[in-house]
Amino acid sequence: MVSSLSTAAPPGRVLVTDGEFKHTLGIVRALARRGHEVHLLARSGAAPAVHSRAVRRWHRAPASGAPGYDARLLETARAIAPVSLLPVGSGAVAAADRLRGAMPAEVRMALPPCDSLAVANDKRRTADAAKQLGLRVPRERVVATLDEAKAAWRELGAPLVLKSAREEGIKTVRYARAESGIAPAFEAARTASGGAVLAQEYIAGDGFGFCALYWNGALQRSFMHRRVREWPPSGGTSACAESVPESPVLARAGAALLDALRWHGVAMVEFKGTREPGALALIEINAKFWGSHDLALAAGVDFPCDLVALLEGRTLAAQEPPKKVRFSWPLGGDLWHGLFQPSSLPAVMRDALSPGVAHSFRWSDPAPHLYELAQWVRSTPGAWREQRMTR
Repeated sequence: MVSSLSTAAPPGRVLVTDGEFKHTLGIVRALARRGHEVHLLARSGAAPAVHSRAVRRWHRAPASGAPGYDARLLETARAIAPVSLLPVGSGAVAAADRLRGAMPAEVRMALPPCDSLAVANDKRRTADAAKQLGLRVPRERVVATLDEAKAAWRELGAPLVLKSAREEGIKTVRYARAESGIAPAFEAARTASGGAVLAQEYIAGDGFGFCALYWNGALQRSFMHRRVREWPPSGGTSACAESVPESPVLARAGAALLDALRWHGVAMVEFKGTREPGALALIEINAKFWGSHDLALAAGVDFPCDLVALLEGRTLAAQEPPKKVRFSWPLGGDLWHGLFQPSSLPAVMRDALSPGVAHSFRWSDPAPHLYELAQWVRSTPGAWREQRMTR
């Protein structure tokens, strides 16, 4: 529920980035339901969200991080101002951060303080901040050479996690389960990340997320979830997840970190382990709309609309308790999980077909799903290669 400071003012125009991402579709649909005029930035007409009835107009732009992206984002936002800007992916958030001083006042956006965003995007600085708050973090070290990676394997144990040290840009995770696997895993992580590689202790257990909307350092909305299945199966993004209506341990840990960073905007703090006291280990901060965001919408927590309401000067009513929901993304990794890990295929198919499990498909807005299917087919050979490298 949202109350307006000016009840006569209609919902305003919104520019959403990254039409290619699976969760962008849910964001534009939510905004359109609230009455907003939705504009979308995408690389091409192949992006699924481009074809949603929720989108008034889409604007072509290079990939975030590519030459010309910042200029195109600024040009588009200026052309349709007044507008609220919602950067979805980490590359778009980084571009918005670089453009803070260039955006006109008629372009409204919510970004955390510059140093807070820098801490969130640097996994080592994130871990240091968590340690100061008494939160558990995996043992880790930055490795620049194969010899350093081998030393980390001896120090941190197997399986050794090798991942990009920064949150923005291309994210990659590789696992060295035996000493013979260190060299290929390190080289793959270094090549994909294009920079420093973080060697990290493996944490057993489930993946959990504390998702939040902050406004000038104050928590406005929160939501928690548990990953049921991931893609790739060894560890990655959510392919199936369920809401966690109550978990004081998870809520305290996530809020403590974002409180300390004086957060502004949306974020998801990722943990792994169990929900026993002291058993959750911080993995990273997603300083953006997270990939499993559809689950929050299905549970009744409307982060994009509530964020835009605050940007437009409206006041949020008290949050209603989130519903208990299970969400599956068959074309967002769950079918791959089942195909490449056959023991899970019966559960994957049950969730894909069950009316009691939420999905993104809408008969009222079917066109985007044809493009999702085409995207899935094009990506399957790469998924097969990814699975072979990460298992």
